[in-house]
Amino acid sequence: MIIRILQRIFRIILIIIIGISLVYGFKELFPFIKNLDIKNIGTIATGSITLIVGLGAVLISQNQIKKRELAEAHRENKIELYNRFNNKIFELHAGINENVTGDNPSEQNLIDFMVEFKRDLMFRASPEVIKSIINFEESSANEKKLNTILRKVDDIYRAMRKDIGLSNFGLDGLEMIQLSLKDKSEKWKIR
Repeated sequence: MIIRILQRIFRIILIIIIGISLVYGFKELFPFIKNLDIKNIGTIATGSITLIVGLGAVLISQNQIKKRELAEAHRENKIELYNRFNNKIFELHAGINENVTGDNPSEQNLIDFMVEFKRDLMFRASPEVIKSIINFEESSANEKKLNTILRKVDDIYRAMRKDIGLSNFGLDGLEMIQLSLKDKSEKWKIR
């Protein structure tokens, strides 16, 4: 809190100093410009505009590069987080499928996982992913119909894919869930 106040005070002081410098600079520069020939003023103005535009372009491109690097570093964290969710969903499906070795996670294991997952989700996920997780939890608490819950998991997968920059174009409503069904003919039960 104190740091923010000091930053604001510093910015105000900096703006005042720049303003005073500009005023005195123009007072000194104005008599010089007044004595120049009209041809020289055009040359100076053209050079100044070119300099300002070039500097602006460099600053904008540097800012975009910095944002892109930050987003790419953040993307790796998102992929790790979303893979944990995906692994837990496949663990659940493996526990239900008698053809796959693996134990069905306990209810306490799922609760512990979701608490940790949501904690990490708060600062890494997009709003769409957070909303889809909330919708999933609300629907799984209110309805025990498997098809509704699986639709919500599919919505989570789609939001996660979008968040890390993957396209969902060409995927119909349930193809993400269909990957984990033991029998692809079960798809009709979800619709």
